[in-house]
Amino acid sequence: MRIHGDINICRRNDAGLKSNYREYEHILSEDFGHICGYCGKSEMVTTKGFEIDHFVPNKVDPARKSDYYNLVYSCFTCNRKKSGKWPTENKNIHNNGVTGFVDPATNEYDLHLKRDTFGKIVHTTDVGKYMCDIAFKFNHRPTQEIWKYMQIKLKLNILQNMLKQQREKMSNKDLEDHIKLASAVDELQQHLFNAKE
Repeated sequence: MRIHGDINICRRNDAGLKSNYREYEHILSEDFGHICGYCGKSEMVTTKGFEIDHFVPNKVDPARKSDYYNLVYSCFTCNRKKSGKWPTENKNIHNNGVTGFVDPATNEYDLHLKRDTFGKIVHTTDVGKYMCDIAFKFNHRPTQEIWKYMQIKLKLNILQNMLKQQREKMSNKDLEDHIKLASAVDELQQHLFNAKE
């Protein structure tokens, strides 16, 4: 299973030129499907804000600081974990086949990292191992639990929309059960994201 699930990340061709990379945040969020390019975490489930990562770090290639095609929509945790890491130290070489990075807005990303059947992020190559175990530390983060939570939250949102339309036909017990379920999901969110996720 892909880290990004059914979402295909693709940077638009007509992003225009902006002097400050932060001006791209809105379109970057759209192009990344409102998820973290690195771990696939959705905006709707995190308690920390999303940020803009420079794929090739500023210290390695300062000329690309406001280059839209060098920006990655990233959750707070992934952005902090990656930080300025760039093992090759060459702005034109993303990885050496063992260590380094792959741009999550490319199809190549799926060749290195995936989700197992339980939703945990796992590596399939040496570069994927570097990203998974060393750079982003996915193996030490609750990626499986967050994936499951995202699936539950999505289904709960669908259910809530259905309930709004059918509210007058529901019994008081059904409404109470729904409220309890929504409350339990909110508590789970607090538990998951209090661990700096």
